Amino acid sequence: MRYLLAVFSVIVMSKIQAQEIVVNKGKYSDYYHMMYKLESGKYKINSNYGFNEGGQFEVLVPKQYFSVPAPNCKENIIIRMPWSDNETKKQALYKKLVAQKEVNVVLELNPYINLVNKKPLKVELQYCNVFFRHRSGDYYDSL
Repeated sequence: MRYLLAVFSVIVMSKIQAQEIVVNKGKYSDYYHMMYKLESGKYKINSNYGFNEGGQFEVLVPKQYFSVPAPNCKENIIIRMPWSDNETKKQALYKKLVAQKEVNVVLELNPYINLVNKKPLKVELQYCNVFFRHRSGDYYDSL
């Protein structure tokens, strides 16, 4: 019975990862996006980096809390906000994160991703970096 439960858990967990990640077709390659819940106490703002020009900031998530495997990463997954002219949406998100609120964010796993298996979808990070999803010069909070 325990063996069946273990097998069932593995099957369910692999399906969860496949459901979390959305594949969007691009002109030259596929883009992998995911909704991720930043939970209070399970992330921290990189205070050495702060909130910079262009709305750039970093969030550090201990590897054990991140749902995508990162075999070459030893400690934290670094979620980076890219530079852009528009900082309004980014500033609002940053303030919520500094206050340690629970926030759902959309991440772009490209370009540092390996496709392990297409069906069921299984990916892993090459390094410790992912980005907040960006579109049309601003943070994009939808899949």
